[in-house]
Order: sequence, then C-alpha cells, then structure tokens
Amino acid sequence: MKKYLTPLNIVFAAEIVVVILASLGLIPREAVLVWTGLAIFYMIFSPVEDSLWLIVASIPLFVALPVFDNFDTMANWRILIAVLFLCLFFKKGISLSLVKDEHGRWRIRENVKHYLIEYLSWAFLVVAALSILVADYKILAIKKLLFLINIFLLYLIIRNLVKNKEAIIKIWQAAAVGGVTVIAVALIQFMAALFVPLFSLWQFWSDKVIAVFYGQNLSYLLSYSNTWFAYYAGNPPTPRLFSVFPDSHSFAMFCIILVPIFLALAMLAQRKIKKVFYPAPQPAPLRGARPGNATGVNPWMNRLKPEGQYPKGVSLWCGVYWVLVGLALLGIALSGSRGAWLSVLPAATVLIYIYGKKLESVLSKKALAAFFIFGFLFLVSSLYPPLLYKFQSWQTGKASTSTFAFFERAKSISDLEEASNKGRLEIWRATLKSIAQKPVLGVGLGNYVKILEEDISAAKKGASAHNLYLDLASEIGIPGVLFLIGMFADILYTSWLVFRRAKEPHFKFFGLLFGLYFIWILGYSFFDVVLLNDKVLLFFMVSAATLYSIRSLDLKR
Repeated sequence: MKKYLTPLNIVFAAEIVVVILASLGLIPREAVLVWTGLAIFYMIFSPVEDSLWLIVASIPLFVALPVFDNFDTMANWRILIAVLFLCLFFKKGISLSLVKDEHGRWRIRENVKHYLIEYLSWAFLVVAALSILVADYKILAIKKLLFLINIFLLYLIIRNLVKNKEAIIKIWQAAAVGGVTVIAVALIQFMAALFVPLFSLWQFWSDKVIAVFYGQNLSYLLSYSNTWFAYYAGNPPTPRLFSVFPDSHSFAMFCIILVPIFLALAMLAQRKIKKVFYPAPQPAPLRGARPGNATGVNPWMNRLKPEGQYPKGVSLWCGVYWVLVGLALLGIALSGSRGAWLSVLPAATVLIYIYGKKLESVLSKKALAAFFIFGFLFLVSSLYPPLLYKFQSWQTGKASTSTFAFFERAKSISDLEEASNKGRLEIWRATLKSIAQKPVLGVGLGNYVKILEEDISAAKKGASAHNLYLDLASEIGIPGVLFLIGMFADILYTSWLVFRRAKEPHFKFFGLLFGLYFIWILGYSFFDVVLLNDKVLLFFMVSAATLYSIRSLDLKR
C-alpha cells in the first residue's frame, strides 16, 4: 500500500476529487485555486520528471481559474506548464546553453538533438507575431500568440527530459491515464442520456461542468447554443458524446490522437509476455555433463512455458489497452462528427497500400485490425438512436419513432444544401476572398472575426473558418501556413523513419500508427479547427514530442 501513497499519486488523486466535486457543485469553484497552488508547491520541490507525469496525466482535468468574477477563463495549465518550464531551466537547464570552448570563447551548445520541425515552429511563431502589427484587435492577437507559445513549451519540456526509452513509456502511460479519464466521462454521458431527461442533462452540464472547466462565459453560451445534439427529421434530438470538451469535434480529435498510444502500450505489454516466456533461442549445450549442469540439459529451456500461460498482470494490461482502443474508436463514432468519419478514408487508403506492399506485415496487420474495429463500431453505433428513443419513451411516457436515423447524418455529408454544409461553404468563400486580399500577414492572429464582419464577442464564441489551413492563412498569411505545412510534412517524415528504422517493435508500431492517425488528423483539419483546442493541442504536443524522442534515441539521427 505504501508504494502507492507517493506524493505524486496523492496530488493527482486530490486533483480528481477536487474537479469532480466542483463539477457536481458540491464544493465552490475556488477549490481549484487551492489545488493549483498545491501543484505548484509540489512541482517546485519534486523531480521534474514526476511533475511532467502529473502535467500529462492532468491534461483532461485542467480547469479555468476563478480569479475574479469577470476573469475566470484562464486555464490552470498555463501557469503549471510555465512553472514546470522554469523548474526545468533552473534544475537542469534547457536544450541550448552557453559554454566556453578551449579558447575561452562563448558558444551555443545543443544539449538536445534538434530537428527541422523546431526551426519551422519558431519561424511560424515569428510570422504569427508579425501579424499582430496588422491586427485590428491586438489584444486578441497577443492572447493567441501567448497561447501557442505556452503550449509549445510542453513540447520543449518533454524533448529535454526524455533521456532514455523508459521515459517515453512513462509519458505514454501518463497520457493513457488522461485518456482513461476522457473515456470514463464520455461513458457517464452515454449512460446519463439514457436515464436523465435531455434538457436536464444539457442544463446541468452547461451550468456546472462547463463552468468549472471553461468559465462562466462559455457556460452561458453553451446553455443555449452548442454542438451536443444531432437532429433527425421526425425524431427527438440525439446527444453526441463530447466528454470534458466544449464540443463533440474536440472529443473526436482527442480520441484520434489517443488511439496510437493505447495500441503502442498494448504491443509493449504483449512483448513483455514474449520476452519473459519466449526468450530468444540460446546456443545448444554440449552433450554430457559439465560443472553446474550434471544432466547436460540446457537450463535456459526451463524458462519456457506452454503457449497461453501468460503472467496475469501483463496479459490483463494487453487486453485492457485493446478495450480502451475500442472505446476510443466508439467515441469517435458517437461524437457524430462527420469530418472525423469522412477523414478516416485517406488514412485507411494509405494503410491498405502499406499492407499491400507487405511492409512490416505483422505491424500493418495490427493497425489494419484497429481500422476494421472502427468500421464495425461505426455500424454498431447506428443502434444508438433507436436505443435512446426507447429510453426517452420510457422517461416521458410518449412513444417515439425508432429508426436507424444515425446514418442520416452520414448521408448528409454530400448534401450541399444541408444547412451546416451550406454555411461552411459560404464561410470558406469569404475566407478565400480575404486571403486573396491580404496574402502576406492576413488580418492578424486571432482576428478571424474581421473576415466575417462580426463583433469582437464572436471570437469568444469560437468564430473560425471551419478549416485549419484556411483559418491560419487568413489570420497570419500564406507564408505562415507554408511553415505549418512544412511542420506537418516533417512529422510525417519522422513517422516514416521511426516505422522503418526504429529498433524496438513497439516504437516501430507507434511510428506507423502516428503517421496514419496524423493523416486522419490532417484530413479532419479540412473541416474544423479543433486541433487548436487547448486540451487537444496539449495532448498532440505530448504525442509528437515522444515521436521525435524516439527518433533521437532509437534512430540516432
């Protein structure tokens, strides 16, 4: 019991309790201020590696700090990551340091292997900063720039702290803990939709939960306008899962990023089984007796076990991770995000090509199995609306039509006259026109509301181009987006390198999975900008940082 009662576990458990109680309205929101102070104290006096684990595992649990009545939207992760960066700087230094050479001259030394993505990231941030000069709403531009820099710090922290392969696994495990949190909340929503009237669920979540996680302003907005429901002709609204996020699209994107980590950990657990029970063949012993082996039998063979006799803990974890993979994929289906459904096709096409070329056929077969699972769960999810309608009829005493209306939403993807699709096309048209007029620095970072000619309050409501590339091109200009595309290309290249050249099978598998699911993300970004959601982008930074750490440690290039 004592090994679990560590300061790290106590602080993390305290966070879970505080967030749950505050979300239920059982304790004041101000309690999160107390926990944030406790976390800062812990980070100052604890190893930075443990503090990093706390940050990664806490990503879904980060909440808005109620500093003042009119200022309660700043997420506590912004303070905690800044504190962790300072702890890293003062305790271990950062990736660049000033040193004297043998001639007594100062020069810059790289403590961490740097790659193209880091230089492109800085160039992207410089262009974003320059766009502030042309922004009408400079406060909005500065806030968004600080937001991006703050998140990029987490990438730098991980790249500096990951000094061995075990550290990568530890970060994955912390990310898996956060993923379990997201899935658990989504399952609670699923069950609540069956037994609680939809209006009561809607108002409780907007008034209580959203207020804790994102502040009162967003709580008020989502109380009358949100993406939490899908609407079908002749049927009641159907809740879409969104977990701890403000919208279902962010939840779907988070799950896409989460799956490769779960699958890589599942393979790691499977490898531990084989390593313990099926070791590499050893040279056969000489015939006859010899000192220490009177029978002449190879003692190594005594370790072999009949197939299927696995250690319970390891085999259990392998199965648990695959179950979590299934739940994450089901979450994507039940999010109701048509962009997520459609953008799986390019990733699946690339995987089929890789499988056809028989590149690492064992790994590509496992990756293909996950895509088949998603396809199966997508079909099974069509049972969700009829099931919900039955329970709603039981709640209200009124009969509801039970249909497979879930597919109506999928069919609407190609309907250009559908309200959502038609509105998106109009927004894209206006965005392209703005890019043509201001191609160099755009309208200024965070100033997309100028394109729609809306009030500044629309920025707080999440006004965007519903396309990541068009959104950023219109805000910071074409050069900035070219840097962004260069970053994405380097990520794909690194994924390929890790897949083809990493020495550890679970790292090779992660390289394949990250590349495939990143293609999924790139496709999804054509229809939404949810990659810029704070929790989603933080989690993506964690996953991408481990990818580059694998490249540095396992490939040595």
